[in-house]
Amino acid sequence: MGTASSVPFSQVSIGCQLCQGRNTIQWKCVNCQFLMCNSCKDNIHLRISKDHKILNIKNIGDLDSGESFNFSDVHCNEHSNQVCCSYCSTCKTVVCVKCLMTLHNGHQFLDEEEFLSKRKKLWDEQKRAQKKLYELCMKEAKLRTIKESEVRKYFEAKQEIQKREKKNKCSEILFKLDEKMQSVNQGIDRELRNLDREKRKFQEVIDVVDIIKISKDFCQFLEKFDELITTLNCDFEPFNSNIESLSDFNVGDLIVSNYGQVKSKDSDAKISFKVVKHYTTYIRKIISMTVLIDQTLLISDNSSKVIQHVKLEGTRVQLIAKFSKKIFGMAVSPSGEILVSTADTRLKIFNIKTGEITDSVYNVHPLRTIVIHVTKDNRVIIGAKSPGPIFPATGRRVVIVMDQRGNHLKEYEHDSNNKTLFTHPDSITGTSNIFVVDWLDNKGRGRVVVLGQEGDILQIYSGHPHVNTERKPFKPVNVLTMASGSIIVTDLNTSTLHILDNHGQLITFHNLLDMRIKLPYSLALCSSGHLYIGCSCGVGSPETNQAKLYQFEYSEIK
Repeated sequence: MGTASSVPFSQVSIGCQLCQGRNTIQWKCVNCQFLMCNSCKDNIHLRISKDHKILNIKNIGDLDSGESFNFSDVHCNEHSNQVCCSYCSTCKTVVCVKCLMTLHNGHQFLDEEEFLSKRKKLWDEQKRAQKKLYELCMKEAKLRTIKESEVRKYFEAKQEIQKREKKNKCSEILFKLDEKMQSVNQGIDRELRNLDREKRKFQEVIDVVDIIKISKDFCQFLEKFDELITTLNCDFEPFNSNIESLSDFNVGDLIVSNYGQVKSKDSDAKISFKVVKHYTTYIRKIISMTVLIDQTLLISDNSSKVIQHVKLEGTRVQLIAKFSKKIFGMAVSPSGEILVSTADTRLKIFNIKTGEITDSVYNVHPLRTIVIHVTKDNRVIIGAKSPGPIFPATGRRVVIVMDQRGNHLKEYEHDSNNKTLFTHPDSITGTSNIFVVDWLDNKGRGRVVVLGQEGDILQIYSGHPHVNTERKPFKPVNVLTMASGSIIVTDLNTSTLHILDNHGQLITFHNLLDMRIKLPYSLALCSSGHLYIGCSCGVGSPETNQAKLYQFEYSEIK
């Protein structure tokens, strides 16, 4: 991994301003600008300033980007009616014009121009380090996917060996297979430890810069500038992509790669899409869409807080009703009711005649609902999270399966190693397995997690290298099960449809740009078998509230 030396972070930590640095800061008062530890917040500050706004320092990034970190934003300690204009390197304090001429005459100074140059350099290096940290997270996710794939190969190979070989030879081969698996795991775990070390190195120094920004501590900034720049600017070596694999395991005529992977029954299927009709709607983004029993549609855009009930007539969209509601997902319940997620603890029932929203029996308390899917056998699957912002991901992120009465049948939250399964479940569909679109960051980068009935990860699909690159990462937004059992995933970033089989293996992909279709978002299936794709308007588009809706004929020839 990276060879550059890291900053000795024990030397750059900034302590609580109320207890003179004895404890690590966790809070900032927006009104009086104090940085406080947990104890001082509760025992000192809240007693004297109950009405002040106090924020966790982890949530201050958007509030204070550091651009207000200037000498002129600070009043002089000696001359309260004067703002500061320079930094005295001799005394390690910011000073005003009067100080320059009197108390600090003959001292060494750093003027504002030089300071601003240093500030820009440190802020820019921090942004670059954040990109490096994201790359490391992506590499870690890729490596964990490889590890899950190797484990799957191991169990499949083991079963195949037990079927094919006689008992005496079977034991010998299984022993060698176990040895190989142990070696593979050791190699992967070693790289994961290296990645984790590099992640912590960058994260720690990024956090230090954030603390300096919100503390406006010029002394810490200037004293630690060179150390911080050195670590932020260091690079990391790419992880070893030539790690061992069970696919290389050979014993006689037994080769794991020949049978140690699930083969898709649909791998030779030819899938075609044909646009039957296209429509122009009166909505900015068709983020959610569902077909009702009477074949009318509900379409919604939570960013505009609007739901529309529409009917497709010929090539026109007839607006039946419009409601000012913000929802995050919708589906038709087993009893025919329209279920919507409003980020409350319960799913709601939406009355399309009155616009009234009432509680349903589907309760995920103390979590908040995100998305909904109703299966063919009338199970209701809900993506849910703890209260709070979507990112950074904190608290619980869960997929819950319920029966028609709202009883919890299954909860999927952790894998077999007690690792969290999801970052932000944003769309769900089901066959005999469960497919979850999982967003990984606030830019929409994501993956499709495929779960078996027992909650084991069968596959993680992260896009295809012919489609998705560093510049065009996989950004899945919606997932749908077709009547044939294949799964369609919309990739907003590349305007591509990814078609997966029931195990999450790619069958094929279709670039909708070839049909001049941009920004596909939501998916819905009507009783005739036609596929609807709802799109989003591009940023700055002249047709801001005229999102396109397409009706497709979809066919598979095996």
